[in-house]
Amino acid sequence: MEEQEGRQIIKIDMLQVSMTLGTYLGIYIILVYAITALTVKFSALSLIALPLMLGIPVVAFFLVKRFRDQSNIPYFPFPVSWMITLLTFLFATVLSCMAVYLYLRFIDHGAFSAGLMAWMEVMMQSSEDVIGNMTDPAQVEQYNNMMELLRQSVTWFCSLPASGVAKQLIQTSLLWGNILSLIIALITAKRIRLR
Repeated sequence: MEEQEGRQIIKIDMLQVSMTLGTYLGIYIILVYAITALTVKFSALSLIALPLMLGIPVVAFFLVKRFRDQSNIPYFPFPVSWMITLLTFLFATVLSCMAVYLYLRFIDHGAFSAGLMAWMEVMMQSSEDVIGNMTDPAQVEQYNNMMELLRQSVTWFCSLPASGVAKQLIQTSLLWGNILSLIIALITAKRIRLR
């Protein structure tokens, strides 16, 4: 912080701060991806995976808020808060998607896709029991269409190479990161208080 002609100039190295916060958020997202992938094999983990997935914006909020509070700056304007949050999501996306790519490319060898296809087969078999209990033909038709769409989506996803899965995760993460960064920046911005 520097004084210049009676005004305070506050210097924040946005890239350094965003890389640090993005590393923390990226590690959390990698943990979320790992637990989500394990839900294919152990369905009980879905009770943990969903709250962890919903906790990503909460973790990002607390990271930015903690930085704002620890830096002891008198104001934290919206554009600065937004850029830090946006870059934090960008760096977290790069780190987490790189980890997913490396896992799928060099460690997994198709086990995740095989597990997902096995899960889909179990879903299709259990859907036959559900259809047997339905009496309305329109409802049966709608349910069959929904299950077929789900099967096609899972088959398409499992046919993607590791780079394709990483690209899909990058697109999704950047889209939600842009939206969430605006909301988080609005909440964490600290205005100048006039005395």
